[in-house]
Amino acid sequence: MKQEHPNTAQLETKVHQQLRDCSPIFLALADPIRQDIIMMLTRHDSLNVAQITERSPMSRSAISHHLKILRQAGLILSNKIGTEIYYELDIEPSALQLRAFLETTERIIELKTPPEAK
Repeated sequence: MKQEHPNTAQLETKVHQQLRDCSPIFLALADPIRQDIIMMLTRHDSLNVAQITERSPMSRSAISHHLKILRQAGLILSNKIGTEIYYELDIEPSALQLRAFLETTERIIELKTPPEAK
């Protein structure tokens, strides 16, 4: 019978919560239009909705919807300058969150892998 490492149960609870916390990021990144918006923002410091719409086949309202999802997932920031709202990448916090999830997952795998299989 396989014996569990004492920390595995705690880590599995932790990784489950981390996965739930990362869900908005995964959902935001799953859409090709949102991926395109992120790629646009990697090439520009900031863009407004009109500038993003010019570079996309999507309507202004569709782009606004995608920007809202990206903002809610914590992948972009919005800053109002005059009458326009500009969007810029803010991926670092989400990257840290994903990295923590992956590190916990790797630790669980490490603990569950029998020594002879390493």
